[in-house]
Amino acid sequence: MARYLIAATAMPGHVSPMLAIAQHLSQLGHQVLVHTGSQFQAQAEAAGATFVAFEHAIDFDYRRMEERFPEQRRLNSGHAQLCFGLKHFFADAMMPQLAGINANLQTFPADAILVDTMFCGTIPLLLGPRKARPPIVAIGISALPLSSCDTAFFGTALPPSATPEGRLRNQAMNSNLKQAMFGEVQRYFDSVLARSGHPPLPAFVIDAMITLPDLYLQLTTASFEYPRSDLPPSVRFVGPLLAPTGTRFEEPDWWPELNDGRSVVLVTQGTLANQNPQQLIVPTLGALAASKDILIIATTGGPVPADLAAATPANARVLPFLPYAQLLPKVHAMVTNGGYGSVNHALSLGIPLVVAGNTEEKPEIAARVAWSGAGINLGSGQPNARQIGDAVRKVLGEPRYRQRAAALRDDFARHHALDEITEAVMMLQRTGYAVAAGAELA
Repeated sequence: MARYLIAATAMPGHVSPMLAIAQHLSQLGHQVLVHTGSQFQAQAEAAGATFVAFEHAIDFDYRRMEERFPEQRRLNSGHAQLCFGLKHFFADAMMPQLAGINANLQTFPADAILVDTMFCGTIPLLLGPRKARPPIVAIGISALPLSSCDTAFFGTALPPSATPEGRLRNQAMNSNLKQAMFGEVQRYFDSVLARSGHPPLPAFVIDAMITLPDLYLQLTTASFEYPRSDLPPSVRFVGPLLAPTGTRFEEPDWWPELNDGRSVVLVTQGTLANQNPQQLIVPTLGALAASKDILIIATTGGPVPADLAAATPANARVLPFLPYAQLLPKVHAMVTNGGYGSVNHALSLGIPLVVAGNTEEKPEIAARVAWSGAGINLGSGQPNARQIGDAVRKVLGEPRYRQRAAALRDDFARHHALDEITEAVMMLQRTGYAVAAGAELA
């Protein structure tokens, strides 16, 4: 049996898929050590892994980010806030994360290291000699941001284009925006590396996070990602990681209503952007309150505010949480702010989507939903009730959305992410290559 060191950025969307991998490897009999924020210790140990927390300097609670970085909130643009986060949440954590990785390797000589996309502590190892480290595998937990001659600059949410004119657009945009929008971030990463005696990044910072690892495993299918004729062979699609089925679920009294012939519409704001239900939940409830043929399920991701509970229409049920494995098979359409895990889970069941997100990488995820034909991108993080209502009725009433979602569902069904990740990592250990001769992951 092998030893695997799994390190993850201490946020739920980063940790959860890595813990699913940890549990799978542990169940196969491998030794697994998880290295992330201390608030995830119980979950890691429940997955069968040994746990070592980040060092104190970077071990803080993601739910109190505004207290940790109060100056970020005062920045007057989303882009400025993004750059601040890349520098001070990710780059500044790189050397403490590296120290943690090296300390763990002293007592736990791992056969491979697995990290999420944005965990930066392995970058210095990847810039050093190959023989001085174990194989390093990165897991793509969100939309693939890799630059390409066939895609627009990541963050613009523009559709891909491989025409001669489109490639000229892409080349100019990628070249200009990397410097104009993220040149300062690039220099900051390089300065952090230089102060510790490491060489600069060999490529644009986001591209380097994808191309430096020995293997990059993207948690979706190729049909839900923009095609790239220049995709490196180290990048592979392994299918989505879905929420576990679970066994302890007590159905609420109203559960039979999910089968009463009405169209079931789920609305969710995910695990982070859920502090203000006015963004998506409230306007969805308002948009569909008079629709007797629709049952609305809203999950808040936290305690249901009293004013929201009081204003819940008769055809809606509002709860902090419902397990997706039990709920989604009964859902006919989903309104979401574009979390990658929930979008992939919905598509794996052929559920068409209405997406409204404007934080983090959510506009890019929304753009991929529209490009795939499996849903509607509202192009806003706070759409009004009419926009949401029109879009929901459209994805429910026009067969093309469900047909495209069904095609993605069938493609997703070809994959089993945990098995494919395990196979790919073990192949890398044995051969030193991402894919052995004649093998094909996706």
